[in-house]
Amino acid sequence: MQELNGKTAVVTGGAGGIGRAMALSFARQGMNVVLADVDLPAAEATAKEIEAQGVRGLAVQTDVSSRASVGALADRAFREFGGVHVLCNNAGVVSTGPAHLLSDADWDWVIGVDLLGVIYGIQAFLKRMVDQDEECHVVSTASIAGLYAHGGIAPYNVAKFGVVALTESLRIDLAETKVSASVLCPGGVDTRIMESDRNRPAEMGGPGDFQARAGAMPPDPIDPAIVAERVLHAVLNDEPYIVTHKNLKAGVEGRFAPILEAFDRL
Repeated sequence: MQELNGKTAVVTGGAGGIGRAMALSFARQGMNVVLADVDLPAAEATAKEIEAQGVRGLAVQTDVSSRASVGALADRAFREFGGVHVLCNNAGVVSTGPAHLLSDADWDWVIGVDLLGVIYGIQAFLKRMVDQDEECHVVSTASIAGLYAHGGIAPYNVAKFGVVALTESLRIDLAETKVSASVLCPGGVDTRIMESDRNRPAEMGGPGDFQARAGAMPPDPIDPAIVAERVLHAVLNDEPYIVTHKNLKAGVEGRFAPILEAFDRL
């Protein structure tokens, strides 16, 4: 995509963190922004920041783990703005602990938000974006944990690997269309991801004492605005992978080395 001014972006998990930063970055480019989040008051506050940039901001309460909720989000976005040109499947949560000690709810919640939420976004938006016959782009937020696994977050690893695979599939399937896709694989970013349980629904165990259960953030997390600028660059230049921490390259190389060695043994 080369022209963003006057077009529309939809950002799930748009109320805070990376989602908020991406939304503000798009607004500065003249885009209208639909902010989808389970936390409607926070989304509405961000929408006001968006409108301060001289564009439209719309907050829509959305549970991305619900296909119906994401479908309603898409219907409203297309109805209000006539089209969607950038879709950011960004909402995400994490649950921590050894894989053999995690509950059914831990698995269901993380997979529901982090993987099914992205799938539902693709199902609800993508065909309509292709049918627009305009340049469009999909950015789905995975993680460096989608490129190599990390301990203590098995459901998160599984979901994020899935998001990477989905984006790679989209780049193949969309090759003859005007829509393309990128996957965002950040390292540590200064967000509240490790306090995800604050928004955990009652049927998945509820928030409880979420601060006591919060995992540790990696040292020296970067500002979400840095991530947003890299996302913007990727959208404008059709880059398939978006990474944030050069020092994490060794982890990716470490993952692929034994895979390649397995082929060498044949």
